[in-house]
Amino acid sequence: MRYYIVTTTKFAEQCLAYLTYGATQSNWLANLDIGDTIFLSQFNYKTQQIFGPLNVTKRLFYNKTLIYPMQRYFYRVQFSSGNPIYAIEETDLYLYGVHCNEVSFYSRIINLIQQNKHLHCIPLTNREGEALLNAIQELGTEYQNSEQKTLIQPIIEVNQEYIWGKNKLDKKHKFASESDLETYLLLSLKIKGSYEYDGFNEALANCSRNRLEDSVIYNQFILGNAYPADIVVVNAESINVFELKKDSLTSTIAPQIEKEMRKHLCYSILSERVTEGNPFKDFNFYLVCLCGGNHKTKVSISNMYKSLKNRIRLARKSNLIFLEYNLTDNGLSFLHA
Repeated sequence: MRYYIVTTTKFAEQCLAYLTYGATQSNWLANLDIGDTIFLSQFNYKTQQIFGPLNVTKRLFYNKTLIYPMQRYFYRVQFSSGNPIYAIEETDLYLYGVHCNEVSFYSRIINLIQQNKHLHCIPLTNREGEALLNAIQELGTEYQNSEQKTLIQPIIEVNQEYIWGKNKLDKKHKFASESDLETYLLLSLKIKGSYEYDGFNEALANCSRNRLEDSVIYNQFILGNAYPADIVVVNAESINVFELKKDSLTSTIAPQIEKEMRKHLCYSILSERVTEGNPFKDFNFYLVCLCGGNHKTKVSISNMYKSLKNRIRLARKSNLIFLEYNLTDNGLSFLHA
């Protein structure tokens, strides 16, 4: 079981009435699975509330039932409350931290929500999720749900075949968007032994002591300050950040890649979210892109990474790995560039 916060500025009532949460892009919800626990956060100038706990009952699907006035959010997950739904104020969360003598930890959770309330979904670590669950069950007030509503439009499961067909990968051999590339990979990693799972595992093994079986997979994960990484794979020895590019490497995207490398290199140094138990885990930055990239661009990015890494005077290994992908009849395969 995993923990997530899903966010809204004004549609909490609709989410709870339909027991459904929606996002604009598939990748935001692709990692959620049946049985996961989610908390619904509504932060605006009038209210700062968190509702839950809610248990995922239907993983990612596409549905066009109008839930949110004048909004789409057609990529969705469904949940049930099971137990009563509680509501807790932001200040109650801080107060619970006072009671537990863990003010700094609970303040960090509050900051995580406040800084990233523009995101659709925020993955939590087990410690964060359990802390939020304890707080909401102890200090929360029971939420009286409005009349239960149902989805009236067809529900279409979003799986590998859906993403493949949506992007016409059998003809175009490239993803239309990075969000679909991310979704396809995340869905593939749920199928142990799949073509993509084995390829991803082999790519991880490029760095020592790295295996999916021993790791936790996050997507859109905040290592530090309000800047999510596409896919983060964490285990006892290493932090592996995968930044995804749907196209081949060109000089035009080098500045954006430099920004991403800088953010994740620095914010992963002592991030309490991923370094617990081992403050100097190895750091591996995987740059995933379509095969056929420009060699000069790869050299330039390698030099950028080396310069950024040299600024960090800590005893940890930091590696840059270029990982090109190709689409064949079998699926997505990786090539070490």
